[in-house]
Amino acid sequence: MTIGNVIDIYKKIYDLPELEYGEQVPDGFLKLYKENNYFVIVSIYNLKHEHLLIRDFNKGIGWELPGGSINLNESIENAVNRIVLKETNLEIDELSPVAIVKNIFQYGTQSIIHRGVAFMALSRGKLKSYSKNIQTHFSTEIPKKIAYQNDSILKLVRKKIDFMKYNPPFEEIDSIKDGKFFLFYLLHKYVVKYIGNFSSRKIKKVIFSLIEGRPKTILDVSCGDCPIINELCKYYNPDICIGNDISWKTITLLKKKYPEVIFTNHNVLDMPYKMKFDLVIFKNTLHHIEKMYQEKVLIDLKNLAKQLIIVDIDDPQNSSFLSKIWNNYYVYLLGDQGNTFLKFKKFKKIIETKSAGEKVTTGIIKTIKGDYFYATIKKLI
Repeated sequence: MTIGNVIDIYKKIYDLPELEYGEQVPDGFLKLYKENNYFVIVSIYNLKHEHLLIRDFNKGIGWELPGGSINLNESIENAVNRIVLKETNLEIDELSPVAIVKNIFQYGTQSIIHRGVAFMALSRGKLKSYSKNIQTHFSTEIPKKIAYQNDSILKLVRKKIDFMKYNPPFEEIDSIKDGKFFLFYLLHKYVVKYIGNFSSRKIKKVIFSLIEGRPKTILDVSCGDCPIINELCKYYNPDICIGNDISWKTITLLKKKYPEVIFTNHNVLDMPYKMKFDLVIFKNTLHHIEKMYQEKVLIDLKNLAKQLIIVDIDDPQNSSFLSKIWNNYYVYLLGDQGNTFLKFKKFKKIIETKSAGEKVTTGIIKTIKGDYFYATIKKLI
């Protein structure tokens, strides 16, 4: 999939506006930048909802947002993380597109078009040290002297920030970055996980059996490092296939990413997608959501899906001794933070109450790791 295709998909799934900018440039500019025609811009904000501004006084173009060209054979999301780390040394979460940007550069009768995506992202960490000619600061204001279309981007970002209610679950995200847990994670990934694969294959078989028709748009809400999103994409060959997770680190551990899958980084409490997907899968994540938000999440996902499939582990205290052992293994050795388990009976009641007039199927999958419950909710035409 080309970068141009990915940008078109971003525009569709997020209903992004398109910002256009034109400028007369020297002949040398066209020759230098003719090949680098895709780029990213990132409006980085902190927990105080202040956005980062950078000004290089040697350039004389005013305040800027971090950004740069996408390298050959580099994905958009990898370009964003590379550029932000290089320019700021900050870690980012909640990466979300806000606009498609088109820059038209002209010299005489010649012109080139650079096309890119503007993002917003929550930052953590400490800014790197800059040379004396570069000034940085976080602000809620948009400066008068600002480069290119960065003012338009910031206006869009400010509107979105004003409506934000939830911060990412940092404990969850950071557990995989923790050195101790990361070492255990590698042991799990290459040794212990093969034991649990009997359970995973059983769950995957049930998921595939529940899918109706041939979905042309697929979203895995919390893909983690599970390869099922790759297998769904390969089997159904959809027009749009999205793998989302709250943690970029976990996504990077997904082995052999299928090239047609686009990966995104959103909190399930605040999903920014603006289209309805033929198939939405939500697996092994409900017990990571605070109980006060569980029903909200299920309703939000139902509104995103023509067919929604939910799979989660039953309360280990309600299952076998082996299930309790597995749960302790995930909690104490892998740093798993999820502990708001539901019992199947309660889960079934919530689903049936919130899905009146829709086709609903629920059931239990018995595995070596314990009981998993599932539900599929299908919109009736």
